[in-house]
Amino acid sequence: MLEEATSNEIIVTVSGLEKSYGDHRVLNGVNLSVTRGERIVICGPSGSGKSTFIRCINGLETFESGTVAVKDLKTGAQLTKLSDIRREVGMVFQSFNLFPHMTVLQNCMLAQIKVRKEHKAAARDRAMHFLQKVRIAEQANKHPGQLSGGQQQRVAIARALCMTPSVMLFDEPTSALDPEVVQEVLDTMVGLAKDGMTMLCVTHEMGFAQAVADRVIFIDGGNIVEEAPPSEFFYKPKHERVRAFLSRVHGHGDKVAA
Repeated sequence: MLEEATSNEIIVTVSGLEKSYGDHRVLNGVNLSVTRGERIVICGPSGSGKSTFIRCINGLETFESGTVAVKDLKTGAQLTKLSDIRREVGMVFQSFNLFPHMTVLQNCMLAQIKVRKEHKAAARDRAMHFLQKVRIAEQANKHPGQLSGGQQQRVAIARALCMTPSVMLFDEPTSALDPEVVQEVLDTMVGLAKDGMTMLCVTHEMGFAQAVADRVIFIDGGNIVEEAPPSEFFYKPKHERVRAFLSRVHGHGDKVAA
């Protein structure tokens, strides 16, 4: 059900994006184009604007100036229906945000029925397809509280995929997990990358970036300081700020299952 990757269709365009909280400028004229099937990892120090940047893409944040477009839909003030952009852009957060009173299957069916107006049978079939994709279909009839953190995050990924988005955004999806379950979530994301899903992922998991990313983008002070393929970013960084960051990130050379 995932779309085939291509090399030339631009699916996300960000131009001159500026965002402030009061007097504090968080994003300072950010520009970025993403082609279909591209995997981009966004990293940088805490408070640099990484999460705000991807939240602007799916309409969770407003912004003062610039444009953000996903395919032919623009976010920001020009977005008239939030549900339109949510059909195109899936997002997985640090917290799982699953409804505790619903089963795993019901969590994955809800938005399909309410937003996409799917019939229950079709919603169930799609939900089971993606639960199988993230290797957790056997837990479909359990409630979130009966699952581990890693399992809940995989359910959250399946739920986002059920909307068949054109782009998946990940906002530090492993930062709230115990270390022993981080790998199962990363393996799930590696699988999505192999399937050709367009992905923008904010993460400090540098091993994942080396294994999966087409480009690594370093944001600091609301600016894109450096962007390069992993072979250059990790081994030939141009900017001193990037070299300092990499020297402090533990495990940036760790191997990730591919």
